[in-house]
Amino acid sequence: MTSMGVLNPNDRGPVGVFHDRPTLILAVLALLPIVSISILGRYYSSLLEGIAPVDLTNFRATSNMLRGVFRMSDAGDSWLPMREALNVLRSDQADHLYEILFFTKTIRFQYPPTSLLPLQSLAAIGFSTRGALSTINFSFYCLNAIAVAVVAWQLFGQAYQTAPSEPSSSRPHLDAAGVAALAFILAFMFYPLVRAQVLGQIQVWIDTLFTFAVICWLRGSRFCSGVFIGLACTIKPQMALLLVWGLLWQETLFCAGIVTCAVPLGAISLAYYGLHNHLAYLDVLAFLSRHGESFFANNSVNGILNGYFSSNDPHVWDATSLTSYNPIVYAGTLLAALVAILLLVLPPLLWRRGTKANIEMFGAASICTVVGSPVAWEHHYGILLPIFFIALRAALAIPTGSARTLILATILLSWILVADFIPFTLLLAQTPFRFAEAHCFLGALLLLFALLRTQQPENFRA
Repeated sequence: MTSMGVLNPNDRGPVGVFHDRPTLILAVLALLPIVSISILGRYYSSLLEGIAPVDLTNFRATSNMLRGVFRMSDAGDSWLPMREALNVLRSDQADHLYEILFFTKTIRFQYPPTSLLPLQSLAAIGFSTRGALSTINFSFYCLNAIAVAVVAWQLFGQAYQTAPSEPSSSRPHLDAAGVAALAFILAFMFYPLVRAQVLGQIQVWIDTLFTFAVICWLRGSRFCSGVFIGLACTIKPQMALLLVWGLLWQETLFCAGIVTCAVPLGAISLAYYGLHNHLAYLDVLAFLSRHGESFFANNSVNGILNGYFSSNDPHVWDATSLTSYNPIVYAGTLLAALVAILLLVLPPLLWRRGTKANIEMFGAASICTVVGSPVAWEHHYGILLPIFFIALRAALAIPTGSARTLILATILLSWILVADFIPFTLLLAQTPFRFAEAHCFLGALLLLFALLRTQQPENFRA
């Protein structure tokens, strides 16, 4: 994740899975920030503890995650609201799901009715306790870690090593097995992923579905890639923007996969949960757009602006009330959503030139679905782990020079901001620099810039 192109591809590092020096350097650059920030966070823990109810370092979060697996954690950030939703649907007030849960009880059930289908199926066979759901979640987590390793293997396998490059490019040798092993290890340290499992978040499922979509795309199976995105859309509707993106790129099979999966599940949900509940969900989305969330972990423009203009304490999670409306925050939220949509739709409109979408543009569009949301918690950035490897491969394909160096440096800085929980930003809450608390959001923007920059034609000139 730096200018590795200056290294001799024949240079060898220590014997082992990271036996190529560029691969070893990549491992050091990926792991060193996580280790360093975690050590500093632990050293200054007495200063930082008590500011916010979160794990202060990646190491502590990973430790809590693994401890929760062995002790049958009952964390239920997603599971509790979803189980409450099923209870309402079984009552005589089943037609007023969101009015009761979200607007009256202020229970943060912010998922569409379609998201309840798998939980209802698990409940039918007795696997709906929080402990059981946490175990299922960790199974998805491990599956995603393996899938991310497969993505790295595909990206840096034989096709990468043998791809023709211009005389001045000096493509560095990265051992596919070493990068895949590194990807697997990083999956258990990448803070957004770990945070999702610690909280008991269904986001782990979305992360896994997204990584499988990437694998299918790399294998040339656009339809299957769309199917996995369609499944993710039933939990997180914002990802339906990828359908618009696919239509603009004329990726017919990809779009067909999304529709083939999402439409039947939507019809089943409609039959089970009723038309009114599906329409009422639009009221929830409208409310979130107007209000958002003021807790500092909301890594979005809405979260940043609420930090400046909301009367709430951003370090206190208030489960009993919803964030108040502020016209400045709402205007900024709408502007951010508009910019994200433009960044998603303009590339296929301006750059297509008769070509097809590539994996880099797919990654960039996927980032837009997160950064443009009014509520983007830290764990929502879990889909970025495979995208980092996509961006790295794209950057290394650029001939050696200032463009490659800039992009690689941007990816490294993005990695530091997204992969880590940086506890020292909590100390900025009462300063003009409190926006730095949304470091996942800032890092995602840098990664988006890097991906878009790799697609500029001038990068590939000798």
